[in-house]
Amino acid sequence: MTLEGVDLQSFVQALSVPTQEALHALPQFQKQPNAWQFAFDLLALDNVNCRFFGAHTLQVKIARDWATLDEERQHALRGELIRLVAEQSDAPLNVLSKVNQALSTYVLHTVPDVWSGFLPAAISEIQERVASAGKSAECAGHAIIDFLELLPEELNRTAIAVTQHAKLIQDIKDSLPRVFEILTSVVRGLPGSSAAINAPEFAVVVGQDPVWRARAWKAIFQWLQFGVSGDTLFVSLLELGLQQLEVLAAHQLGGEGSIDDEELSAATAALDDMTSNITIASKYTKTVGTLVLEKIGQLWISNVLEKCIADKDSQRALQWSSMFVSFGETYTEFIIQKIADPQQSERVNTFLQIMLALSRFPGYHGIDEDISDQPLNFWYLLQEALVDYAYEAEEDPELAQKAAGAQTLVKQVYVELLRVLVSKCTYPPTDIWMDSDKEEKEKFISYRREVADALLNAYYVLREDMLSLLVDESINRMSVFSLESWQSLEAVLFSLKSIGEAVPESESMFLPRLFSADVLTRSFMPVLQAGVGSDDCAAQWGLTSVKTSILSLIGAYGEWWKSHSELLPVVVPCVTSSMSQPGLVQAAVAAFRKICDSCREHLTEASGSMVLLACEVLLAGDSVPMREQQRIFESVAEVVMAQPADKQVESLAPLVSSLIEALSKSTLLLDSAPNGISFSELEPYTSPLLSNLRLVDSLARGLQFSDEIEEAALVGNQEAITTLTHAARCYSDSGVLQEFRLALLRLMNRVFSLAIWPRDPQTQMVHIDDNLVECILSIINNSARRGLHALAFYLDDVVSLVGNAWNSTVARSEGVTGSFVLGSRWSDQCPVFLQCVSQLVIVFSTKEAPWKPTRAGFDEVDRVLGAVLTRMLDDIYLGLLRDADTLATAIEQQPVITEYLFELFTRVLQTRPELFMGLEQASVERLCNLSIQALTIPNRLALKPTAYFLTALIRVSSSDTNGNPERRAAVELLGALWNQYGATWLRTTLAAIGGTHPRSLLPNISELLFAMAKNHLATLRQWMGELLSQPDFPSRFVDDRTKRVFAQQIAGTRSFSKAKGVVNEFSIKCRNLQGTAYTS
Repeated sequence: MTLEGVDLQSFVQALSVPTQEALHALPQFQKQPNAWQFAFDLLALDNVNCRFFGAHTLQVKIARDWATLDEERQHALRGELIRLVAEQSDAPLNVLSKVNQALSTYVLHTVPDVWSGFLPAAISEIQERVASAGKSAECAGHAIIDFLELLPEELNRTAIAVTQHAKLIQDIKDSLPRVFEILTSVVRGLPGSSAAINAPEFAVVVGQDPVWRARAWKAIFQWLQFGVSGDTLFVSLLELGLQQLEVLAAHQLGGEGSIDDEELSAATAALDDMTSNITIASKYTKTVGTLVLEKIGQLWISNVLEKCIADKDSQRALQWSSMFVSFGETYTEFIIQKIADPQQSERVNTFLQIMLALSRFPGYHGIDEDISDQPLNFWYLLQEALVDYAYEAEEDPELAQKAAGAQTLVKQVYVELLRVLVSKCTYPPTDIWMDSDKEEKEKFISYRREVADALLNAYYVLREDMLSLLVDESINRMSVFSLESWQSLEAVLFSLKSIGEAVPESESMFLPRLFSADVLTRSFMPVLQAGVGSDDCAAQWGLTSVKTSILSLIGAYGEWWKSHSELLPVVVPCVTSSMSQPGLVQAAVAAFRKICDSCREHLTEASGSMVLLACEVLLAGDSVPMREQQRIFESVAEVVMAQPADKQVESLAPLVSSLIEALSKSTLLLDSAPNGISFSELEPYTSPLLSNLRLVDSLARGLQFSDEIEEAALVGNQEAITTLTHAARCYSDSGVLQEFRLALLRLMNRVFSLAIWPRDPQTQMVHIDDNLVECILSIINNSARRGLHALAFYLDDVVSLVGNAWNSTVARSEGVTGSFVLGSRWSDQCPVFLQCVSQLVIVFSTKEAPWKPTRAGFDEVDRVLGAVLTRMLDDIYLGLLRDADTLATAIEQQPVITEYLFELFTRVLQTRPELFMGLEQASVERLCNLSIQALTIPNRLALKPTAYFLTALIRVSSSDTNGNPERRAAVELLGALWNQYGATWLRTTLAAIGGTHPRSLLPNISELLFAMAKNHLATLRQWMGELLSQPDFPSRFVDDRTKRVFAQQIAGTRSFSKAKGVVNEFSIKCRNLQGTAYTS
């Protein structure tokens, strides 16, 4: 016999091994019509592998080729599958499971309409078939339990039509009493359990095996996902689960023999689901809560956890604790309500003591235990529930009394929790830490962050009590500090730091004791200045950890220092003096920034010393990491900006002079570099200049007026206008600032004209250091403001500088139209340039203001910026096409460039549409072609900004010009673009709705279509009528009537939310998704 020209006997022989060739060929065999019989033939053989592949083939055929069977054959297949399950019930488990998977796949095709009541029917038929085949009850049990475990997995994996789903779920719920009767009879097989009444023989037999008891628990867990109808059934399941846990505990405690890990894990998972299911909790809160607390009140759970703790058995403790942690997280409101209830108080307290025991599980988390993090979320939820309970009780005196009682009892627990958390976040002894690997250390550090959140929750419960305890402990431990016991001090400091954000800045009882001038100078400062031998790694680690925690603690109370500004002259030196220590720079700078952010108004008198600090940092060079230098410069600049403008200029003078000198030196160094050397050889010459420019960039970022002042001035607030006008006068009168601006501008332009930069031997393009280019652009970005900036440049100067930078990225070849050379990082730098030009559009296209320096009129601005936009647009367009066959491919390859390009032109439309008049006609056409192609690409990165751009263009094209001739000309131009390209944009939009784009992009598509309808209704109606009359457009699944209704609804609505709903409904029809889960 052969199967499509292949010798069947040889193939069966190969499958019995199996060989790689046979496994490779099997999927092809399974596609053939004869494979149905081939599957049954394989299942009739003795070889286990052949039977497995026979069952697998049968499952594949049912899943894939079900429609090829007529109704009679489909019905007959049910009996054949039941027969096969019975025949294979004594086969190896992999064969039995594969046959049951085939039966499960059959079920998916026939329920609920063809085979209603399928669960009890299948169970009974399997049982009868096994018995008639003369096989044992154990075989029947294996077949049925295996089926009951596999089937819910298949049901959960399969998308079922909405119209069938409700009927199926009801069918399952009606059958669950029978299912749970069987499964609970199996789990009762655990020695020491009470036997089930009238339990099926097969369930009793397989219940003697812990492996099958574990599988029964897993099946219970799976079937619970479908919900349980009836209080009696669920309560009996929960009671049984808790009873079985007690029996399992007895086994672990040694009274009944060993315990199977798999069985315990499966049982606790099922109970975990019962006690954590939100739907169940809302329906059976009191029942579940009372039952679980009753069991927890018994000694067995405490004893078993104590044994886990004594044995340091994290795995078993995790298994036992999961259900109780889940219960606590789900029933926190119930726990809070019952904690002061005389009938439940003791049980609730027992439960809370268990949670505390889990929280204090011996060892160091991530190193030798993985339990103590489990209850952390519970403590957060308990604190939240306590707050909610108190809020609800505000209008009810009786409830308020209960809430007060709950508050008192919970506080007692949280005092104990505080001690536990401080202990658990304590670093391990040095030898244990040094012996731990990187992963263990990272786990411990991550756990400390979680403990910090739990400490914050504890503070919200304890408030002053917690602050008092931690402050007293800190002062005591600081007074006796030694490196032999540094961990305990560091843990308390860490705990105090963790609650810093919640402590009110008005706190005046405890923190003044900790942060008094005496403690800062006699305790904190000596520790911060202490040192140890360089070869004593353990001592260095401990001392650095304590110092870091002190600095973090100081930074965490930035807002508090603002209300106690008299202490700033003492605390700031504690921070700044630590910046010279390599291991503390990051923590010291972070604390410095937080103090500056919070207290800048109170630090203005110290601005001089702050500027001197920045000068020292400038002179320090590489001894302070560049990132930290930048942060210092930005923070110092922000403090300077808190002063009046004349004081700003005065304070900045020394720093600006130092920067001019540093820039001059670094420029001379760069000039001295030999010509023709490589980039790697150039680094010693470019690095100092790059570092200085980065500091200028940070200074520019810090010297910005607040957004609030700028916005207020722009809307006419006189006080803000006066502030900016006075500042503008001070800035323009300052010789130092003028010198700095000129020197900086001269230097940045010089970077692009130096002869030292390497040239590409083929293209002759000059390659300028990319980092320098990006840093210069960032300086332009940060100093160009709608309001005012001390380092602001004139438009012509900025445009010239940007042009020089752009020429280093894209070089035109002389004499060849459109020929150009791209830099090595062209695609990476384009977004930076586009962002920079977008900022220039915002700054220079707005109306003139009293605080802004005299500038060219709008005609000149439009001409200059129009030329910039034309050049960049043309170069980007040609650059995109350089490495791609088509424009669409180019956009797909470079979606980020497309994103920033359309964001720039959207900004142009929103800020000054007149700039479009400065674009060359060919450039406008290229932009429109880009939009057409970008709109066709189902990529959010490309489509979203394109849709926003077109939406803005369409809105402006029909906007009111208010008699402004320049605006009228721009609106007419944009209207002409709509007339020329609108039909194409609309066609692509409709195609996207019809299915060319994923449904996740429909909100953007809907907004674009709505803008078309709102602003150009007449042409939209005409074009939609023409486009939707085309056959099968935008989808073959919608008829002419559906398309007409859609067009009428879009044209008739003036509500975007309604339009979005219309688009969504039409898109579902176009994709033929009606009646599926995707309609929700």
